[in-house]
Amino acid sequence: MKNKILIGLAVVSIMASGCSTTYNTQKSNLTGGRGFSQTQMKDDTWQINFTGNTHTDSNTRKNYILQKAAEIAVKDKYSFFKIVQSDTSEDAVEIAEKDSYRAPGRAKMPYVHNNTFTTMTIKLLKEKENANGVIYDVNSLLNKN
Repeated sequence: MKNKILIGLAVVSIMASGCSTTYNTQKSNLTGGRGFSQTQMKDDTWQINFTGNTHTDSNTRKNYILQKAAEIAVKDKYSFFKIVQSDTSEDAVEIAEKDSYRAPGRAKMPYVHNNTFTTMTIKLLKEKENANGVIYDVNSLLNKN
């Protein structure tokens, strides 16, 4: 009985993780346009975008971007960063006909697949400065995982 419960939990865990877009996904045609993209705007300013599916909630997308921002800061030898602009939205990107599990003779059912977007522009900082807004400590973000 115990083994059945463990197997059941493993299956549910795998299925649940397969629903949302995962952290290390790099945006491409192969990923359906989901995942990360980042653009360096200035030496110390980056725009980071994460596109997920409807199962990737806004908190998850925000946390993914904060993690990516911390990784960029470390790579560029910065200790802190702040968010200077943020945008979150949802966009219907695909309407398709779904024909699996339909009864014979019944019409195909259309469904809409949504992508969710979060874009943040971050400014990298060498030191904590007396600036407006929240200042993120790179080491704290990287060590909490």
